[in-house]
Amino acid sequence: MSAIANGRFQVNAKGPLQVGRTVPLEFQYSPPAEGMQAGGNLWIFYDIRQFGDRKHTYGPDGITVSGPEGTAWQAEGLMQGRQVRTFDIHPPAPEFLHAMHVKCVGGALAGEDHISIQIRTAPDGFVLPVNAIDSFRFWLVEDPTGELTLYHPERDKYHYFLPREVELSVLESNSLMIAAAEPAALQVTTPSHSTGSATTRVVVTDRFGNPIHDAEGEVTLRTKSGETTAALNSFSAAGTVPVEGPADCVRVSFGEIESTSNPVRVEADSSPYTLYWGDPHGMLFNQRPIVEHFAWGKDVNALDFAGGQLFSYSICISEIWQELQEAWAQYDLPGEFVALPSAEFATGPDGSHRHGFFPAPEGQPPVFCEDRPGANDPKLHARYHPDTVYCNDYQEFYREMKRRGALIHGHHHTHFYVQEHLAEIYQKQQTDGIIEEEKINQFLMRGAKLGIVSGSDTHDNRPANPYKEPGPSGPAGLTAVWAERLDRPAIFDAFFNRRCYATTGVRIIVDFRVNSAWVGATVQAERFAFTADVVGTAEIEQIDLVVNGDTAKSYTPNEQHALLEADVPVRFSPVGANYCYLRVRQVDGNRAWTSPIWLEPTK
Repeated sequence: MSAIANGRFQVNAKGPLQVGRTVPLEFQYSPPAEGMQAGGNLWIFYDIRQFGDRKHTYGPDGITVSGPEGTAWQAEGLMQGRQVRTFDIHPPAPEFLHAMHVKCVGGALAGEDHISIQIRTAPDGFVLPVNAIDSFRFWLVEDPTGELTLYHPERDKYHYFLPREVELSVLESNSLMIAAAEPAALQVTTPSHSTGSATTRVVVTDRFGNPIHDAEGEVTLRTKSGETTAALNSFSAAGTVPVEGPADCVRVSFGEIESTSNPVRVEADSSPYTLYWGDPHGMLFNQRPIVEHFAWGKDVNALDFAGGQLFSYSICISEIWQELQEAWAQYDLPGEFVALPSAEFATGPDGSHRHGFFPAPEGQPPVFCEDRPGANDPKLHARYHPDTVYCNDYQEFYREMKRRGALIHGHHHTHFYVQEHLAEIYQKQQTDGIIEEEKINQFLMRGAKLGIVSGSDTHDNRPANPYKEPGPSGPAGLTAVWAERLDRPAIFDAFFNRRCYATTGVRIIVDFRVNSAWVGATVQAERFAFTADVVGTAEIEQIDLVVNGDTAKSYTPNEQHALLEADVPVRFSPVGANYCYLRVRQVDGNRAWTSPIWLEPTK
């Protein structure tokens, strides 16, 4: 499947192209040389995931068509206020789309003719996406003879062009270069640990979180013990300032815009592990190149690592699997950033969503495991990698993941945990946390050993994006890992050993140990004593020590830095699943949950 940009389908904007603005948009379409007859169809699609919501509707005059004398046209928006999902023009067009249908109901077009189509999602024009993008485009499926219909089966998520045996003619428009708005905010990130100075990264963004690529001037960085300035290079700047213990932060200003960094813990560098931050769960559902997901994580949101997933029905398409392999290799940058090779699977028989993370994907074929009827369309599978491995259910999925040495990650669409290594407690679609915590504890008390993580499930190719987007509208979560170094083997080692914890998207420092053992470990002893060093991004309202699913102790520090030390009160479970973890809540509502530490009495 490919889309042709041949000049027969053009989009023109009559006004400035800036995020969130409304401008008149007009399409120009010319038919193929043989023309278009009465009854012919055009379907125009665009990527709905770039917008702040997906509620695009077109009133009676929302889509107007003008053509040569003697022709007549009908036009309508499809699935008003919802998205159209179709595999038939994927991957050139993304999976989540909005669509319009234009039909010739009288007359005909000759090969040299053209029509104009004006679209309005507001009275004065088309509301542009809130995501700045330099390649926003439209796709058109042309049906000059009127043989096609776009079919939407009842209770199915997906649309299909019928008859299925017809090869579609897909045209791609020219690109629109949509710019960010004016500077409105600063994203300020510094390493969570320091021995006396902190190199701080500053990104200038608009109110939607888009980096301002033409920002000019200097930012000022201040701490209690020093100050420096740093020049902006495109949208970002970096400067190093002294920091004082036990914990500090960096205050930054750019003109009248001010912000403060995450906290940095200042101490002698004696630990075998460093704290790294990332978003293991971010989806690649839109028109941006896959590689931009990792570029955004590294250069805009200052992450140390990121996973970027497509469902297995997409990764098995040969050209997508190749693009993924290239992106994972390009952003395997030891010491700078780690792309985590991964995919999402809807495993039968109940449709539980599970992620597989692949430590060594090079030379491996893709894996297909999907229980959705639409994903098993033969026309889609005809474009799959010839060596695709097919798994029919979760048991076959587990076996294939084990064969590859993969890490298995669940989230709120995972109905039960059997061989998972990680459980996602918080993300943009499941922001409560309480429901997932209760579910996770049910499986921990049955003997499952799960590391606790958090992510975004972002659907806009921007890992850790805290802004509203279609579908998942809550703030993104973050995962912290304690790893020996920043490279792919060390990050995977931290996850396999559950040296990780989850937050609701802020970089709360939580160092929780039992008998000096790190989170994720199993401690065998007669007596269990815990220590906790917690540095919040705001005042800490409550810290709970959870033992075997129940809150055993609670502390109310009412300050930003808390040090705790006490025995773990444990009443051993009769099934032998004994564990404890820490839950943190700040006054601003942000939270953190550590992975458990398992407790075994000395026999």
